[in-house]
Amino acid sequence: MSCTNSVASEDFADFIAPYFTTPEEFIRSQGTDCIDFVNSTLAVVYVPLSTVTPSTYTSYTYSAVPKLYSLLDVTSMDAAGITAADELPVLNNQGEGVLIGFVDTGIHYMDPLFRSADGSTRIIGIWDQTNNSDNSNNIENETAKPFSAFSALYGTQYTAEEINLALNSDNPASIVPTRDENGHGTFLASIAAGNRDERAGFSGAAPQASIAMVKLKPAKQYLRDFYLIRDGADAYQENDILAGLRYLNELARRREMPLVICMAIGTSFGGHNGDSLLAGVLDGYALLRNRCVVT
Repeated sequence: MSCTNSVASEDFADFIAPYFTTPEEFIRSQGTDCIDFVNSTLAVVYVPLSTVTPSTYTSYTYSAVPKLYSLLDVTSMDAAGITAADELPVLNNQGEGVLIGFVDTGIHYMDPLFRSADGSTRIIGIWDQTNNSDNSNNIENETAKPFSAFSALYGTQYTAEEINLALNSDNPASIVPTRDENGHGTFLASIAAGNRDERAGFSGAAPQASIAMVKLKPAKQYLRDFYLIRDGADAYQENDILAGLRYLNELARRREMPLVICMAIGTSFGGHNGDSLLAGVLDGYALLRNRCVVT
């Protein structure tokens, strides 16, 4: 079966499945090429929702059903001790040369907090999972691409060059049509990496860092129904978060930059002992050289 429709639509159910063979062998075993590889051991299999039955959950197990995550608050800079540490210039802790990546609700890229002194953007990449446009830099949608090269079956990627082009235009949204309707992602990025504003008495923790943002798409309705999520509550799928983490890591790898992954999302589903699929992937990133995970 081929991906004839967008896997981000309500027509597909998502399952996070471990695999211990080559990607090619795993594809053959599943009988579909609607597969996105998270890393060398996990893949997301997209199954037509019309074919999902109770036996489907037996095949993939309960842990394969993506958990749903919601937004969390962020501790203030003073309470976290960031303000005091910032007053010690010997620490060289302004973030220069470092990429801070967020998996959240998006970012208001036109905000002056995210621009350099010359007006250019400090954002080197945005992946909007909600926006499937005809943009020439659409994320490569080749199915079954090896995990070592980033690919995804949905969404649109925007580069720093496109963002700068948008900032210098009369209609930025016509070039980079991504927004943060919620505001949580913009708030988080401001606290972590917003510019210093002496007049307002504000500074992000790392005002010279580069920024990357993944705008998560809302959870599919069948999963909201499965977990009895109330209407209007923010909910995001575990597999979309995993894909976002892979995007950030690949972006940092290609730029040869240290990466800090900053996540302010959480869930009450599943065990709280650190053995969830997402926790395992985060552990893997945290063990890599030049990678740091902050939750």
